[in-house]
Amino acid sequence: MGRRLLVVMVLLSFVSLSFATYPTGPIKVVVPYSAGGASDVQVRIIGKYVKQLFGWDFAVVNITSGGGSTGAREVLKAKPDGYTVLWYHQSVFSNYHVGTAEFNYYDFTPVCIATRGNRVVIARPDSPWKNLRDAIEDAKKNPGKIRLGVEIGATSHFQAIPIQLAANNGFILSASSGGDMDRITKIMGGHMDLSPIALSAAVPFFKSGELKPLAVLSPERDPFLPNVPTAKELGLEELVFTQDQFFLMPKGTPTEIVKTFANAIKQVLQLKECADELAEKAFAIPFYMDGEEMLKFLKWEDERFDRFARAAGLKK
Repeated sequence: MGRRLLVVMVLLSFVSLSFATYPTGPIKVVVPYSAGGASDVQVRIIGKYVKQLFGWDFAVVNITSGGGSTGAREVLKAKPDGYTVLWYHQSVFSNYHVGTAEFNYYDFTPVCIATRGNRVVIARPDSPWKNLRDAIEDAKKNPGKIRLGVEIGATSHFQAIPIQLAANNGFILSASSGGDMDRITKIMGGHMDLSPIALSAAVPFFKSGELKPLAVLSPERDPFLPNVPTAKELGLEELVFTQDQFFLMPKGTPTEIVKTFANAIKQVLQLKECADELAEKAFAIPFYMDGEEMLKFLKWEDERFDRFARAAGLKK
């Protein structure tokens, strides 16, 4: 009996030591979007401070296509050892609820939410609307005249659903062949009239006067656009969409590894230098959440996306 107990204690000590020394090599962080985009910029900033504070190496790998689902699948099938991590956002819900992905957030091991960026509805500066409510009223009076740009099945499509419902389906949904920059180009070229996009992509065009904001989609006014009303202020209670970036690991990743990784991210986000760089380069703020709080938030978001998908007839 004593010999068996000794063996068990040795094994437990080995396991504890393996967790304590994690990581012993680079951590592959899969970004399922192009290099230079908002998601990519944010995680590289975080990785820079992780390296400074803990000496860990983030090996960022960009795997594009499929609205993020292609890169996500790489992590889904990876070994659950903490060395392959997904950096994702609400696209995990939109892809699942329109059927372009067969997996949802609960098919991974949620680690932590790290940052929050906001969405904004944009238009050309010569458009007749002062805000999004004006555009909605215009679409009601002139159905089929105003083109609302979306990426079909993506988060922008879901953000357009409450706008379209508020306008009694008066907008024409104008499909984009790409992401935010594609829709920005089409709006500036006169091929679309308005569209929800990431704030980080729009700010340079606001500064140059090539675009104007009609509403921000955050719960409160955005600190980077303090004079622009929220959609809620304009009476659009359902139109609250943030872009929250979070880390996911393969299903079955040991709890101690998840906690070690999450705690490192939490400490990094508390650094003023990190927060300042996220604001300056990505118009994002630290928004840390883990454990049960994170799971409740993801479940709440997932249920909202499901509801919107059903309202728009997107569910298969």
